[in-house]
Amino acid sequence: MSTHDEKVRLKIRLTEEEKAKLEHDATLCGLSQAEYFRQICLGRTPRPKQPPKFWELLDALYEIHDKLERLTVYCPEMTEECSRLEQLVLFLQEVA
Repeated sequence: MSTHDEKVRLKIRLTEEEKAKLEHDATLCGLSQAEYFRQICLGRTPRPKQPPKFWELLDALYEIHDKLERLTVYCPEMTEECSRLEQLVLFLQEVA
């Protein structure tokens, strides 16, 4: 009797090109090849892991947003710019 959590070994044959692609894609996502393959089987699309520079950029955008938001008291038209920056940051987080 097996349970859903029990792991079973699966042997597959790949061409050298397919194997290289699996290794490359799994590495980009920061996953083992087995975990990458599991995610694909579950209908998920693993996304590449963003480099540290990306997160530094996002932090810088947060800082700029905070400073702009403080200026809205003195310059109400900055509220629209804050909203635009918020949308940009949200978009970047979605694609990351």
